[in-house]
Amino acid sequence: MLAAAAHGDAAATATLRLDGVMFHPELALTSAQQTRGLMFRKQAPSDGMLFVFRRASVGGFWMKNTLVPLEIVFFDTRGRAVRRFLMTPCRKDPCHIYDPVKQYRYALELPATDARPARTLGSPAALKALVARAG
Repeated sequence: MLAAAAHGDAAATATLRLDGVMFHPELALTSAQQTRGLMFRKQAPSDGMLFVFRRASVGGFWMKNTLVPLEIVFFDTRGRAVRRFLMTPCRKDPCHIYDPVKQYRYALELPATDARPARTLGSPAALKALVARAG
């Protein structure tokens, strides 16, 4: 299920399950949203930001112009975690690239202090619906 967030930037959110528990991450569905991510934000959303890719992807993320430490969890097409990193802010080049060295379909950025294990993302039907909206 998708909804517009209540704050001023009208970010889309989804209602999903993380380890079987409902949560509501902001969404990065388009290339522009994925490029910007959580850059310049003074606080990460409590349920994070979920990057949804139309196809399985490879390559890493960086923290250029990101102001807060984050944890990133990469998930495969079925919503199973394949790799995670704690990421630190970077304000000038060169910035470290956090590369899972595995294919992934979803990447979830959470506040670095988040204690959830983040092992599974779903349901499968909800993930399929998000992929259909990704561009």
